[in-house]
Amino acid sequence: MKKHNIISYTYYYVLVVLMLFFAIYTATKFPYTYITMEGDDFWALTRGYWQMKLAMLPAFSNWLSDFLKQFYFSPYLAAAVQTSVLGLTGLLAYLVLRLTFKEKRLLHWLGLLPPILLGYYCTFDLSFQLQWLFFFAFLLIYRLIPNLKAQLFWSILSVAIGFFLMRTPILFLLLLSYALMTFKSHNWKKSLYLILPLSVLIPMPLVYSQQVAFIPFEERYMAWGGRFEPLTSSYNQQGEYVKKLVCLSSEGKWEELIYKARAKNEARRGNGVALRYALLAESALGTLPENLFDYPISDENLFLFPHQDSSIAHQFNWLFYLNLGVYDEVFHQAEEYGLRQPNGVCFSSLRQMVDSSIEEGDWEIAEKYLQILSKSSRHKGFVRDSRARIQNSKKQKSKDIPLRADNFVGGYSLPVEMLRLTRYYGDASRQKKMTDYAICSYILRGDRNSFRIAVQAFDIYKDKPLPRAYQLFMDM
Repeated sequence: MKKHNIISYTYYYVLVVLMLFFAIYTATKFPYTYITMEGDDFWALTRGYWQMKLAMLPAFSNWLSDFLKQFYFSPYLAAAVQTSVLGLTGLLAYLVLRLTFKEKRLLHWLGLLPPILLGYYCTFDLSFQLQWLFFFAFLLIYRLIPNLKAQLFWSILSVAIGFFLMRTPILFLLLLSYALMTFKSHNWKKSLYLILPLSVLIPMPLVYSQQVAFIPFEERYMAWGGRFEPLTSSYNQQGEYVKKLVCLSSEGKWEELIYKARAKNEARRGNGVALRYALLAESALGTLPENLFDYPISDENLFLFPHQDSSIAHQFNWLFYLNLGVYDEVFHQAEEYGLRQPNGVCFSSLRQMVDSSIEEGDWEIAEKYLQILSKSSRHKGFVRDSRARIQNSKKQKSKDIPLRADNFVGGYSLPVEMLRLTRYYGDASRQKKMTDYAICSYILRGDRNSFRIAVQAFDIYKDKPLPRAYQLFMDM
């Protein structure tokens, strides 16, 4: 076997081992991050969606990234997609280096750097990784072209095609690489021919054209488009933890959230997000009035994120009101969460909006969003089941939607809002949760008068011993 073949097979083996390690590590250490990427994604086979992608360059890379992230519902499938892109990038980089530096075999191993660096610093940015995959694919095509004129034609064509595949700085680097390859293969005088496509590209950031004015400036020209965050950074670890709390809450795994996910311990250590999720779990389990004093909570607003406009706030608030069965506000918070995602809408919010609409009897609204989800690749089962639920709901409910409140949610302070909402929801379980939130809020305020009135006005503890937190407050 020839020496260069041995080196090639060794490279392939090392690349495969690295990608397997990356896949297993990320799938086991960041499973909820992958799952959330599917929920935050949106892809639809419609003309309007493609037009939206055209306004978010590089259009095709973003489009393909969104398509692939639909299948991130499984962490192992998500890791397989990510490592396939990185592995192909490493393979193409190696082939480019082998064709360019035929005798300098040690330089061929530099092909491992792109997948390693992209995997470590841009772990969950699939669009950015795809752009580098296209970068090395273009370089390989250029290197395989036999003559200078054909290379010149491909370099010019690369500007037009590459505009939809990679950000401008990466495209500029591609054309610069073309020129350097020509200099090595021929001479610098001939490589000057490649200044022509560069001269087309370089002035672009300086030109403001009304024909592309609909594309934000940073999308068109300057931004690299990737977030450079080490895989093992505290940012990624904390993000995984928060996403784990979200997923466990969505699945109703409350005891696992409190104990196995250490939400209670993290709340005691001052983690404000963990505090809210732990208190939400206590409410869902009916143990909030028993364990209220187990948490470092001093303000009723720490039960949720009132009047805050952030993804974390909207996602938690929709789970907060979902626990109470206030589906109108669940719909509102889910919609706000979707608006904050890169596409202005996402699968998790759409699915929640459909569920909330069905629960409230808004069947036309539910069907509207089911039509959108039916254009994606993997929601056929969800659409079918949801439409069956609509038919069952129509048989059980009248078309008239009853009055569910007389004010906007958040229009009053939390205890007042909770007590007012109890008038519109007949379910005893929901009323108890709302009443407990109100009474616990009065405890946190130290308002004994309102506390006594609220306890006496609702008979949820009539002929029963008061919960521990209530009794301790009365004995103070």
